[in-house]
Amino acid sequence: MPAILDGYPAQPAQSIIKVPKKSQSLPSVVKILIENGYNSAFWYGGEINFANFNAFVIGSGFTSIITRNNFGPENYNSKWGVHDHILFKTLEDSMKVVKEPFFKVVLTLSSHEPFDVPMEPFFTGKDVLSEYKNAVYYADRSLGAFLDWAKGTDWWKNTLIIMVADHAARITGDMPNYSQRVFKIPMVWVGGAISKRGFRVEKLGSQVDIPTTLLNQLGLTGDFPFSKDLLSDQSKSFAFYTYNEGFGFITDSSSVGFDLKSKTIVFSEGKSPESAEREGKAYLQVLFNDYIKR
Repeated sequence: MPAILDGYPAQPAQSIIKVPKKSQSLPSVVKILIENGYNSAFWYGGEINFANFNAFVIGSGFTSIITRNNFGPENYNSKWGVHDHILFKTLEDSMKVVKEPFFKVVLTLSSHEPFDVPMEPFFTGKDVLSEYKNAVYYADRSLGAFLDWAKGTDWWKNTLIIMVADHAARITGDMPNYSQRVFKIPMVWVGGAISKRGFRVEKLGSQVDIPTTLLNQLGLTGDFPFSKDLLSDQSKSFAFYTYNEGFGFITDSSSVGFDLKSKTIVFSEGKSPESAEREGKAYLQVLFNDYIKR
């Protein structure tokens, strides 16, 4: 969430979201949009106090926060809180009359472990992979039903919806925690406000690039030093990610994973992994210098 909303990368073995004094110093795309007349709301069907999430959401500047506490106990039908179809149906009811412009963030939870969803299995099997695919199918179906409804509203023509994951999942025992497969995620932009449709952006990036990419499309500015515009020909193609013990750095030509505890390379691919290693270490050093100063 700090990456998506504040353009701030994750750090190995710690998280800025757990240190309010630091996280509240971050630039916020929410605050920028509010300053430009947007109504803002954060929707999550789970426990908002988990991992200091509440302080982060409040510090981000949301004017309205909807959580598990806004639903009746009869809807607490998931380990984490309220299942996605209930969350989206309640969101739908709230948006039958809505003031534009608005900025809403909706965090789903049903596709999280233990992958227990309220539907007949679409994929057969009791193994973890089948359960995971059923959970993702259910989350996708719940979102799809909301989008189908939204297309019939008056505000759809002015609306952009960005769908992005926070991470993928380690669903097989042979998938190490530093694997690129754990961190490779999709991002999809849909909505009536999009003028150019049906194309794929091949540039490498991550969640930290969302604030700059979005604000540039809106003609707004913000100071997000770790964020680049994924739609600009001037920005470089690369992605940086972290896990508890190290980082990964990926470019169009090379990729490398580095373990900070053992000080060894855990994977190395491409034409010039040495260059990717140097750039990844430099990126992490700049990130930690910034983190310490906050």
